[in-house]
Amino acid sequence: MRPARIRVEGFSAYRKPVEVDFDDVDFFSLTGPTGSGKSSLIDAMIFALYGRVPRLGGNAVAPAITAGSDRARVAFEFDVGEDRYTAVRLAQRTATGGASVKEARLLLGDEVVASGADQVSTAVEDLLKLRFDDFTRTVVLPQGDFARFLTATKAERQGLLRSLLGLDVYTTVRELARTRAAVSTDRAESAERALAALEVPDDETAATARQRLETLDELSAGFGDLEKALAELRRIADQASTDEAHLRGSVERLQSITAPDRLEALDALTSDARERAETAEERLETARQQIEQIESALEVLPSPDQLTSWDRHHARLAEIDARLADLDQPEIAEAATVAEARVGESTALLLQIRDDLNSARQRHAAHALVGTLVAGEACPVCTQVVERLPGEAALPELDALEEAERAAAVSVDEARRALDDARSVLTRHETAREEVGRQRESVMVDLENVPSPDELAQLSEKVSEFQTQMSRAREALEARTAEVKAARRALEDLAEESRRIGRKLTEAQLRVADLEPELSESDDVIVQWKDLLRWRTARLEDMEPQLEIARTAVENAEMAAERAEKGLAALLESHEIPAVEPYAVQLASALHVARTMVELHEKAVADSVELARTKEEATKDAAVATTLMGHLRSNGFEQWLMAGALVDLVQGANDLLSQLSNGGYSLASDYSGDFSIVDHRNADEQRSVSTLSGGETFLVSLALALSLAETLAAKGGSGLDAIILDEGFGTLDDDSLDTVASVLEELTGRGLMVGVITHVKELAARAPVRYVVTREPTGATVRLAP
Repeated sequence: MRPARIRVEGFSAYRKPVEVDFDDVDFFSLTGPTGSGKSSLIDAMIFALYGRVPRLGGNAVAPAITAGSDRARVAFEFDVGEDRYTAVRLAQRTATGGASVKEARLLLGDEVVASGADQVSTAVEDLLKLRFDDFTRTVVLPQGDFARFLTATKAERQGLLRSLLGLDVYTTVRELARTRAAVSTDRAESAERALAALEVPDDETAATARQRLETLDELSAGFGDLEKALAELRRIADQASTDEAHLRGSVERLQSITAPDRLEALDALTSDARERAETAEERLETARQQIEQIESALEVLPSPDQLTSWDRHHARLAEIDARLADLDQPEIAEAATVAEARVGESTALLLQIRDDLNSARQRHAAHALVGTLVAGEACPVCTQVVERLPGEAALPELDALEEAERAAAVSVDEARRALDDARSVLTRHETAREEVGRQRESVMVDLENVPSPDELAQLSEKVSEFQTQMSRAREALEARTAEVKAARRALEDLAEESRRIGRKLTEAQLRVADLEPELSESDDVIVQWKDLLRWRTARLEDMEPQLEIARTAVENAEMAAERAEKGLAALLESHEIPAVEPYAVQLASALHVARTMVELHEKAVADSVELARTKEEATKDAAVATTLMGHLRSNGFEQWLMAGALVDLVQGANDLLSQLSNGGYSLASDYSGDFSIVDHRNADEQRSVSTLSGGETFLVSLALALSLAETLAAKGGSGLDAIILDEGFGTLDDDSLDTVASVLEELTGRGLMVGVITHVKELAARAPVRYVVTREPTGATVRLAP
């Protein structure tokens, strides 16, 4: 398996979509600060393949989804030989806070190879020939485990080696052998107990049972004919009983047919009611014709409403004429003329007085001026200061004229008010006459072509007379209508009684329809009833003798069936079989018991033979399992296998360790699996691995890791095409880093793809292709370093 391309979104540190291309890359490094997301990229590859994240343990998925996201999607392209595959998985959060894989596909090009989480994981295991645990021990190397492997106790080292090399299978086989020995021992003991409890019959008991089975077999062979004969006799008796019951029922149904009440009188009553109805209909028609004649006469006369309207118009005209007569008052116009003349006279007098007053004032202007002077102020005429006011002389002429002017002005005002009042009265009077005149013209329009009052009186008298006749005719019509309704009700009552009798006829006919009664040729229900009653009497005379014959046949058939039943019961009882119906079931039950007894006897004999054989085989199986369990003890075969695997592991590790340490060190192990270091720079001194420095421990762990990866890949049948070292290299000095880098470069020469995840810049720089992982607020990103 060789990685080609990885696309992630919402996975761990990678919130936004990120794609990394590994095509044509042999040696690469993933570098970046601690916590930036380097290892998460490798986790995404493993999740796409196996649906699991190594660092989360178990099948947990939810922690791998980016915080704040509801799902994570990974698409991993990889090459197997010449073929390129794509593994796609989508993890979705659930409502309970967990997560599940909602989508999983494995594609070869565009073809879907597998679909579904479990199916994809199984297909990947078959394709890569590596299980999840093997993949994480070969492609992604857990080097920390090998550092612990070096310094662990003997028991811890054996447990880890057993797990890494898959030697647990021998422990499983040993436990299965122990279980198999216990189970086989139990089987042998159980067979022995069952054999002791088994009751095997003696020969006499078995022979008696077989003889009874043969006897019952012979009885069963002919018993069917006996039962058929009994069944036939019972059928004949049942049929005779059915026929008798049917015949008896027919007679009872015929006897139940009786003539309804008033059958004879119903015809006469119906005829009389029909005549009364026809007479009432004729009288009703005469009343309708009379009403039609009166309506025709009224159609040529005005309607009462029209006459009333015309009367109202004549009355309105008379009223208007009376009002016009009342409004004929010439004195109102005369009063207005007199008031107008009075205004003229009083106005002329006022003007004359004012002329006289003005003339007098001109003659007495000096006296008027004296009234305006003020002591100490200038005179308006000579402009001299007035030192003393002159005495005022009395002016009787002016006072008289002023008083006459005031009186004349009052007379003018009173005359004008009187004129206004007279004109107002005249205006209202003329307006009223005009309004009444317009009303008279409107009424005259309404009275155009209207008869005179005398003609209207004659028309009203005629209309009243015809209305009186119409009222009487309608009363007669109501009476005739009531007569028709009463006649119809009587006829309907008789018709309902006829229908009731007809329904009874139908019921009676249906009751004996199977006897095929004769159909009457008449449509009259009374005649039909009489025909049915005559037919009923004739059929009863025929069927009563037949009923007596049928009763005798039933008695004979039942007696024959009873004799046959008693004979059959006696036969069963002679063979100790209960004579209880169904007889065939009782015989079959007895035959089944006899056959079961014989079979039980035969089975007991066969079981005794089988139990003896089972006991012998289980005893042998227990012995074999006990022997296998002893061979597979932990200090036996499994320890030998682990010792051999450890020798191969150390030999492969020393080839790499020689390069990593420049020939300075090699590993050694004893049979118990304890490691030691051979220091070739110090006369091949052999010392404990606990004396190694941190850098030396890392180099030895790396050698062991690479050796075990190749061993596991070969064991699984898979070629090792890629190795990714997810381990810190900070414990190495510069020389060791250079050596490690050289060894890794040499691995690429073997056709391997090598990847290192490190934040050590010197080691990362040795890789021809460097991917730099950066953690940003929006999530981790990956860029190809220049």
